[in-house]
Amino acid sequence: MAIQEQMNKKSLVINVEDGVNTNGSIKTKARTYSGIKAEATAEDCFAVGTALGNLMANTVQGIALSEKVDLVEQA
Repeated sequence: MAIQEQMNKKSLVINVEDGVNTNGSIKTKARTYSGIKAEATAEDCFAVGTALGNLMANTVQGIALSEKVDLVEQA
């Protein structure tokens, strides 16, 4: 029994500063952009995330790529 991965959904997540909590630690808020093409490379996504982050008023804390993959059994 072989299992194959099929890309279902890819999203770009940009984490930006969103103030400070009661302990003095920086809070972050995730800005998620869905509809990323399955063939988009990590380098392309990082470049887009950096460009979008430069347009935001708050400081970017990180850029991530979220992928949802379906597992399908092959006969």
